[in-house]
Amino acid sequence: MFISDSIESYLEAADTGTTYTRRTYRTAMNLFQEYLRQREIPPDASVLEDLDVDRLLVFATWLLDETGIGKRTLQTYLAALAAWTSYLQVRGWLPFSAQELARFQDGLKRIRRNQRPPELLPYPPRQEELELLVSAARETVLRRPGDKREQLAKLRDIAIVEALRCTGLRVGELVSILRKQLEDQDRAVWVTGKRNKVRRVYFDERTWGAIHHYLQARQPFDGATGRPLSELPVFARHDRKSGSKVLPLSTQSVQNTIRRLAEGAGLGAKGITPHALRHYFATRIYQTTRDLAVTQTALGHESPNTTRIYAKLEDNAVRDAHREAFGSN
Repeated sequence: MFISDSIESYLEAADTGTTYTRRTYRTAMNLFQEYLRQREIPPDASVLEDLDVDRLLVFATWLLDETGIGKRTLQTYLAALAAWTSYLQVRGWLPFSAQELARFQDGLKRIRRNQRPPELLPYPPRQEELELLVSAARETVLRRPGDKREQLAKLRDIAIVEALRCTGLRVGELVSILRKQLEDQDRAVWVTGKRNKVRRVYFDERTWGAIHHYLQARQPFDGATGRPLSELPVFARHDRKSGSKVLPLSTQSVQNTIRRLAEGAGLGAKGITPHALRHYFATRIYQTTRDLAVTQTALGHESPNTTRIYAKLEDNAVRDAHREAFGSN
């Protein structure tokens, strides 16, 4: 479901009390959508899976900076946001784990106490946590070891985790890749991101091997469709409801897969999502290059302001410059 559709459904269905309160809540959610647009998350083109807890909480900072509202109005607008998330949660539409919801609620409490929240940064998984996630995918125990569909789902999930780890792909981009888009020579693929922004994404050797291992194992299914292989999705469904068709995964399926693997790896409390893996990729790219322009291009961001946040994550550039200038240890 698109973010804008969920907001409209909430505003129409929610019992928000008086006419004044309902009008105020609509104003709050209109501002929330404007905030998302400035963060390159167009509400009428982005789905709920594109949100994370930090983005919701930073809305409070944006309100104070961009609108100059008072404390009482801020509390009202945050109440509207909290009511919207509760509306989504009750209907099973909110792609947050229990731990993420707890962190969101705790963040709201802190904001209400202090009025202005501290700047919130994305928290990418550490390298060792990523390896645990990959291991969980590779060590998945099949319920029916001889079941071909389960075998393919396991190989697919391994390839998905590896791909998200080393590409920074958005989930919507990942599930849209067709086999004809894969470029063996450079281990790359052209993807179309938000606002039809096209970029080239590269895979490391480990990921490329996982993808091709999966596709080779899938050949009997692919060949039975009668469709050209080039037109089939790289990542397909393998549940029995898909039958003999080769259908693309939904973004929610990928979200559920990462959440399940994180729990299996003992990382359930970390709130690891596909977007967290995108944070991991962005941080690694910036730490390696110290180049915001390269990081911006790799992520497909339209504005450098969106990318600049990664310069604040474990950025040792100032420390290194200080040591070079003053010889500190």
